[in-house]
Amino acid sequence: MEKPLISILMNCYNGEEFLHDSITSVLNQTYENWELVFWDNKSNDGSEKIFKSYSDKRLKYYLSKDHSKLGEARRRGYEHLKGDFVAVLDTDDIWYPSKLEKQVSCFNDPDVGIVISNAYFFNE
Repeated sequence: MEKPLISILMNCYNGEEFLHDSITSVLNQTYENWELVFWDNKSNDGSEKIFKSYSDKRLKYYLSKDHSKLGEARRRGYEHLKGDFVAVLDTDDIWYPSKLEKQVSCFNDPDVGIVISNAYFFNE
């Protein structure tokens, strides 16, 4: 598998505060074969408008018919993933530009089944 598709699942419930930064960090990835599946868990803020302000065809929006707990929301979002690999990004998190490129290359080793990374905590 030379350039596998990575499905990025982003669950959202009223995540407008940092959503722009989170989406931008995906768009800035050096690895470009990805889809971002945005599962809107019945937000009542500006999250939908923010997400739909982007025109990249790799961004896919889904609206839940009702609000659910995070685990159930993730399960519902997973139903829409098409990729060979899955990454999860929360609406208040951002990625460094080479994150996907570095992590997908780890799967060239047949003994690797999951890749995780450090997190840096920061605030305004």
